[in-house]
Amino acid sequence: MKPRFLLLAALLVFRTTAQTQEVPSAGSVADRIGQTVEFQDEIKAVSWSNSTNGYYLSFGAPYPKQLLSVWVAEKLYDKLPASRALVGRVVRIKGLLEPSPTGPLLKLQMREDFGLLPVDEAILSKPTLDGKQERSQFKAAVWQTFLHGDFETLETLGQELRQSRERLLDGSWLSEAYFSALRLSPATSKERYAAVEERIAQWERAKPTSPAIPLIKIGYHLDLAWRWRTDRAAKAVSPEGWKGFKNELAIARQLLELQAVDKSYPEYYALMQTVALGQGWKKPDYMRLFAQATQLEPDYYRYYSNAALYLLPRWHGRKGEWEQFAEQQRQLHGAGAAGDALYAQIAWDLQDYYFRRFFRDTTISWDVMASGFDYLIKEYPDSRYLKNVYANWAWKADDRVRLRTLLPIIKSDPDMTVWVNLENVALAEKFANSPVP
Repeated sequence: MKPRFLLLAALLVFRTTAQTQEVPSAGSVADRIGQTVEFQDEIKAVSWSNSTNGYYLSFGAPYPKQLLSVWVAEKLYDKLPASRALVGRVVRIKGLLEPSPTGPLLKLQMREDFGLLPVDEAILSKPTLDGKQERSQFKAAVWQTFLHGDFETLETLGQELRQSRERLLDGSWLSEAYFSALRLSPATSKERYAAVEERIAQWERAKPTSPAIPLIKIGYHLDLAWRWRTDRAAKAVSPEGWKGFKNELAIARQLLELQAVDKSYPEYYALMQTVALGQGWKKPDYMRLFAQATQLEPDYYRYYSNAALYLLPRWHGRKGEWEQFAEQQRQLHGAGAAGDALYAQIAWDLQDYYFRRFFRDTTISWDVMASGFDYLIKEYPDSRYLKNVYANWAWKADDRVRLRTLLPIIKSDPDMTVWVNLENVALAEKFANSPVP
């Protein structure tokens, strides 16, 4: 079989990028204090500020070495396109440039003053990809291809990923990025949901035997379900919201249980896990589904993370149960080797549910996680992203010894999707070199 980059290169070669008007870079306008400026440049870092209740976008270099900063209030930031994956994206911004203690600053006033430029769709055929930034750009390119109605490229890409089981350099699955690119958030407007539904229908008419389309439709109904439910606490969800949630989950399950649905994509079982979570399947039934999934594709990490999520106390587990599950899987897959890597991956995926209290509020062992990261980096030695994640976790775990070894490896090129800004790298270095209290 031809590699992905050869298959797609021929399909993408004739696609041209629209010519854009010449716009100065952030560095070119940084000295125009007191003037209204317009510039186009790559976002190097995005940092949240508690004191100003907003986000700072850094241009030219990550904070604090930036040439120019743009501040965006939280409510406005949430309305920006791709707001959760802006690092590395090229944008066009307009506004009044002001002086500030940290350098030239533009305060974004309205959504219309912010433009997100398309990614280069050549990333779909790039031979190797690594980390959150390139994964996000790959997803953006898939989404753009979907909006173009280029179903031939989407089909070619989807079928190649189904057969190749291709991974990024960090070990994550490219097929997962492919399908997640076409998912919608609960905050997406009704109009956008309707437009996406019509585009999916166009794809289905153009490619009626597509093995990917049923899974994309199922994902769409799951997204609708969570749109009905919202992110509110269960007691705050309206009766109408619960009804819509249950109806869409039932539709998704019905579609998944059709014999015609292709189960050779690992995402099939991941979607069914989401249905089971929402419908509140009993634990034996959920674990039977988990066993079926891992029998099909034992190396698909998402199955394990999804099961751990199911076992969170906020869903269907008891306190400490998901950690016990992680340890059980570690033993099954080989403690001290691949099992430690799986343990680390599960913990990594659930960190957002604990914010900065992860090791305080869980029974997860940092030493086992560290052993898992060591194993992952041996398996995927070319991943810059994994090395940055390992160092960042060592900082979170207050592990000076490992941090002293890891920081020199990543310090010359720290990943801002991991560290957020250069100030955090400096703080980690200061901590690593400080005496033990």
